[in-house]
Amino acid sequence: MWSLNLPDNENKLGIIRKALTYQDGTSKYALSEVEYEAIESIYDRYEELNGRVHEDLLAPNLSEDTKSAIHDGYGEVQEGRRLENYRSELLLSAERCPCCSIGPADELDHHLPRSIYKSLALYSSNLVPMCHKCNNKKRTAAGTEPSNSFLHIYYDKVPSEYRFFFANVQIVDNKLRISFELENIEQLDDNLYEMMKFQSTRVNLNRRLLKEINIFMTSFYVLMEPLYSKTSDPEKIKTLLLDGERQYNQKMGMNDWRSSLLYALANNFDYCNGGFKDIVGIEEAN
Repeated sequence: MWSLNLPDNENKLGIIRKALTYQDGTSKYALSEVEYEAIESIYDRYEELNGRVHEDLLAPNLSEDTKSAIHDGYGEVQEGRRLENYRSELLLSAERCPCCSIGPADELDHHLPRSIYKSLALYSSNLVPMCHKCNNKKRTAAGTEPSNSFLHIYYDKVPSEYRFFFANVQIVDNKLRISFELENIEQLDDNLYEMMKFQSTRVNLNRRLLKEINIFMTSFYVLMEPLYSKTSDPEKIKTLLLDGERQYNQKMGMNDWRSSLLYALANNFDYCNGGFKDIVGIEEAN
């Protein structure tokens, strides 16, 4: 969740060439070497800007016909088309959606919208793996300020060695009340914090995570109940949950929602002291 490694851009111009030719090699739309050089310059500028909104990325030196051809060439990235393997390679870079860390990343989002930044339609650094729900929520969001922008998954590196994503848990009337929140810790850049807040709100992260908790915790319930029935020791339950947290820290990072949830539950005495057995539902904390 939050960050992915930058994809390999070695064949960045070859992708355009393939998108703009038919299977038999004939041209759909021919680009001149000058145009390819202009596109490469735009890509380089994208790298310099870390994918931020800028008028330079609107490709003023390319004709509207050329930009439209590149825009339409993205159709070859879809399943069953000539660049299907390109799509697959990008999707395989993410085990789960980096926005929510719930579902598989099975769609590609244009970080800067294809409808506006047409020349970037095929550039891998602008193609971000996401799940359908997050992609649908993001749509054409390309704000100019941190408070209305998504993280750029490839460029915005959040600290992995400090916890900034916390789960708050309470037991009220045999219901587990849970909310997740970001904390603007000292080690977290203010701009990153604002982007993560906007992103989390835009994709309805809190509400969506509540639906996942029952499913996720089932395997822990199966282990906790016989352990507590045998020992009546809350420290045993805490240790079990913290062991799970460490495993998810190693696999997904300490700011993954599963790690944050297990950490919070392990440090809730009422939950570990048998309270987990009487939970009849989960609801969002106010």
